[in-house]
Amino acid sequence: MDGKMRGQSAIVKSCGTSARRLRGQSAIVKSCGTSARRLRGQSAIEKSCGTSARRLRGQSAIESPLVASTAGRLRGQSAMEYLVTYGWALLALFAVVAFLATSGAFSSSNFSVPECTFQPDLPCSSFILYKPASGEATLQFEITNNLGFPISITNITYMANDLGQQGQNTYSGTLPSTRRIDQGDKLAPSHNFSGPRQPQQKDFKTIYVSIEYQNCRFSPCGGNYTISGRIAAPVEAS
Repeated sequence: MDGKMRGQSAIVKSCGTSARRLRGQSAIVKSCGTSARRLRGQSAIEKSCGTSARRLRGQSAIESPLVASTAGRLRGQSAMEYLVTYGWALLALFAVVAFLATSGAFSSSNFSVPECTFQPDLPCSSFILYKPASGEATLQFEITNNLGFPISITNITYMANDLGQQGQNTYSGTLPSTRRIDQGDKLAPSHNFSGPRQPQQKDFKTIYVSIEYQNCRFSPCGGNYTISGRIAAPVEAS
């Protein structure tokens, strides 16, 4: 009797073990099913994403020429607006510059300072460069003898550019009727620049003057000395 009971107990234990094994296998099968379903869902998502990507690439390929064409039109329109907006301003600026140029606003006489300079002991008190409407340019200036002794003028020369003759030239001046200039007296030379190259009124000219003289402190006058000066002045109407 005891032997039968032990046999039955062994059979029951074996069946329980088999049942547990079956439940474990079922759980494994269920887990594998779940994993398979997940994989199928993931695959479906990836397929959907691939389809969406292909659609987006197709849409981008269609839109790219349209966007480029639209951008080109906008740039062209912007360039036209720029030209229209600033074109009138540039024309107005050119008109103002042309008016100033023709009116003589850019003439050198408007930016240069007239001057007449010799050495301190022979100051230049007055000077003028003038030209009649149908005449030739003439220079007149006046210097004072403050050397402390009388002098006798022996020669006067003028050097100028495009004044009377074309290019740079040296002209011999006319000596004053009274060559002796005592202390405190004034010398007033004048020179007419004759020739075809005549300046226009308001032209600014620079003339270099060289005056040769002798010392008349003692009689007779002796020695040869030279003083140089620079006269810069606009051409004025007579």
